[in-house]
Order: sequence, then structure tokens, then C-alpha cells
Amino acid sequence: MARAAERHFMAASAVSKRISDLEDALSARLLDRHSGGVRPTAAGLELVEHAKGVVDLLQRLRADMSQYSEGTKGDVRVYANSTSIVGFLDRDLPEFLVRYPQVEVRLEEWSSPYIVRSLKDGLADVGLFWSETPHAGLETVPYRLARLVAVVPDGHALTGKSGVHFAETLDFAHVAFHEGSMIHRLSVQAAEGLQRPIRTRLQVTSFDAMRTMVSAGVGIGIMTDVTVAAKHNRGELCTVPLLDEWAGLEMKIGYRDYDALPRAAQQFVEHLSQASQTTT
Repeated sequence: MARAAERHFMAASAVSKRISDLEDALSARLLDRHSGGVRPTAAGLELVEHAKGVVDLLQRLRADMSQYSEGTKGDVRVYANSTSIVGFLDRDLPEFLVRYPQVEVRLEEWSSPYIVRSLKDGLADVGLFWSETPHAGLETVPYRLARLVAVVPDGHALTGKSGVHFAETLDFAHVAFHEGSMIHRLSVQAAEGLQRPIRTRLQVTSFDAMRTMVSAGVGIGIMTDVTVAAKHNRGELCTVPLLDEWAGLEMKIGYRDYDALPRAAQQFVEHLSQASQTTT
């Protein structure tokens, strides 16, 4: 009893009192007390086995919980716009999942304005959206850059040009994105500034539809360079960079409060931020 008390920096009387309290709580005698010291009873020996199991369970619990605090285990709710998914996350997300196999990333595709609202409402931990989207009240870090390009079928009059101003594209019929998209909004604003109409022949809601219709000769399209890159293009399309200042775009990583994010979400933000600095 004295050695146990010394090991735990307690008085021997305090140890004895705790054991007596435990015996009262369990309604069982745990120690045989005699002049030479104490000896565990059968009940005491069985309690020791249970106690070892409890200690082992607590150690496993502590180890499992430490994985969450270290960010190697957990889940992250990510809302991202279509360009970030098609143009960037197809490379960056698999790298993160390989590095953190016990982190589950729940990715949903939404428009940039909805992503900002969802972050403010707590529906998502991390969002990827265009910097042009109003996002007051959120913390952000830069992610990646993209540039708008005119997409034309091979052999089109614009093919081979090193660059073109948006005004020159208005001489041709357009295949446009839906009215809620940022590219459509920027295109309309630019056309209004030029006091010229956009001859929209068709509106689509996906990059695949845009590429297919442009390839078929329905009209030219305005897309980001990363969504009509070689990995998505079978060779029927040519791209011509837009030279207008507004054609340069930036993707943001956003969240409400970095310090309040689960550690796994912080790891995800750090991974994307580092990936954007080490690759082009």
C-alpha cells in the first residue's frame, strides 16, 4: 500500500480510503487486511483484470482521438465550383486522399455565390469559388489562376491567332453558358460595355456540352483554359486567349474561421495552398 501511494504521490491513508470507498460502491471486499499488509481477494483480482481492460480501452481511445486532433482522421465538407473540380481538384484531391487515407472529403459541386452563402451558413467547411464573387465576412487564401479563352473548331477564322479581344468574338455566333454562370455574367457585362449584342445560338450547362457544340460548329465558346485543356480536348478544338484585362481569373479557398475549422479541414486547406504554389 505504501509503495502504491509513493508511486502516485499520495498518502497511504488516501489510497486506503479510496479502496474502502470502492469496496462500498461495489459491495465487495477487494483486499484482505492483516498485520503484514494486504492481499487481494478473488473479487480484487477480478477487478484488476477489468481495470486493465479499462486502461487499454482508454489508451486506444486516446490514440484514436489524437488522430482527429492531428488531422489524420476526420471528414471535410467541401463545396467547389465546376471549374475548380474539372480544372484543379482532379489532381489535388487524389493527392490529399493518398496522404490522408482516413480523412473523408465530402465534395459537392455548386455555383460560386451559393458556395459563399453556404460557408457563411455553416453548411460547408471549405469552399472553392471565384474571387470576383462577393465574399465579405469570409477568410480566403489564393488557390489557382485561370484565363478565359475563345474556343473554336479547328479551321475557324480565329484559329492560329496568338490572342483576341472579346469584341472580335462578337462577330461570330456564340455557344454560351447558362445565365447563372460567372463566365456568362462577365461576357454580358463586357458586351454591354461595348454596346454590342452577343449572338447566342445555344446555352449549355456543362463543359462537355460546350466542347461538343463548339466542335460541331454551332458557334464559338468562352471558357477557361483549364476546362478546355489537352486532357479534355480530343483535338477538334483550338483555343485563343482573350486579351482583355477582365479575362484573368483567380480561384479562392474560403472558410469562415481557420482556427475554428476541424484539424482535417485545416490540413485540406494547407494541402491545396501548398499545391498551388508548387505546381502550375
